[in-house]
Amino acid sequence: MATQTSPYTGRPIVEWFNEPYMLRDRDGDKVGDIVEINPDFIVAESDGGFLGLGERRTYYVPRGHLTSTDGTDWYLDIDKDQIEDMNWSSAPTDSTSSPAEWQVQDGYAPDAPREGAMRMVRYEEDLEPLKVQRQSGEVTVRKEIVEETRTIEVPVRREEVHVERRTVDGTTAIETPETAFSQDGQSIRVPVMEEDVEVRTVAKPVEEIVVTKTAAEDTRQVSGTVRKERFDITGDDQSAS
Repeated sequence: MATQTSPYTGRPIVEWFNEPYMLRDRDGDKVGDIVEINPDFIVAESDGGFLGLGERRTYYVPRGHLTSTDGTDWYLDIDKDQIEDMNWSSAPTDSTSSPAEWQVQDGYAPDAPREGAMRMVRYEEDLEPLKVQRQSGEVTVRKEIVEETRTIEVPVRREEVHVERRTVDGTTAIETPETAFSQDGQSIRVPVMEEDVEVRTVAKPVEEIVVTKTAAEDTRQVSGTVRKERFDITGDDQSAS
């Protein structure tokens, strides 16, 4: 009997679902039913919207956009409203598992099995790393005010008064007796000036900091438990291998 092929990708069907699988968006809303699972993408079919009266759509979703699975519920990393912008309406042409690789296995085409041959597929799990970004710390830069006492030297000037006595010739009368010996006498007022210092503060830029981030790469080891199937061949016929 010829192997049935997928109506979505034309690839041979090697296993059937035992129960319905459902694709949901990151909020848990239903996107559609998963009708086919391939190594690097899945095929999901919408239900036609309210009462199923809308247009049914088929999406070919890269498995890199799957974040988690919960039994038969598989979750995307985007909202369902974003799906129409993702160009998932046709099967990927750059799939890592091309239809040609699916069509020929064990040296013969599954659509034309060898006479008397029965086919059993063995599966094993592998580890697929999924990198996620999470905050590992933060750097806070802030300014604080610190007070200190600073002393500076400022040159200032002041005036000094010097009084010099000189002998005058007394042969010539300069003043009359009435003015020379007045009751109030005479006085000279000479203002003496000096500079003082007043202090004020001014702000001026003296330094700046620039904060940048650079990406550094390292290698991290992860481990997990995987399962694999083994063929156990038993029988009375010694020709079995």
